[in-house]
Amino acid sequence: MTNTIKDFLKYANSQKEVSLMIAKDDDELESFTKKLSEAEFRQAVDTSDLFKQITKVSKSFVVIKDILPKDLYDFAVQYPTGQVEIYDKFNLKSQTVTPVYKDVTVVYVLTKTALKKTQESGFGFLELAGITYQA
Repeated sequence: MTNTIKDFLKYANSQKEVSLMIAKDDDELESFTKKLSEAEFRQAVDTSDLFKQITKVSKSFVVIKDILPKDLYDFAVQYPTGQVEIYDKFNLKSQTVTPVYKDVTVVYVLTKTALKKTQESGFGFLELAGITYQA
């Protein structure tokens, strides 16, 4: 566990796992997203958007409001392997990319409640996460 958000973001850079920010409630979740935006992170709107970001130097985050969607879970499972494959719903075909890792940061931001619901739904997500921050 890192001490500050600044430390967390420094250590999350270039990790080969998806990093995780756990907020105690919706207000703290909003605070986390604001701090990420201030640190020049870009919010990914969906898996396809995130998919495009990992092939170049980037800092991205995804806000998970409820249960972690299966496509984001699959992304987190595959990301450390060096090859990520998703079904692109827009182009209606499977796509595969190789993450760059160097100077790429991917952070999932969610509340404790959303994490609990995700774990209860059968997605063992916490075990997949890299560096984790919780205030």
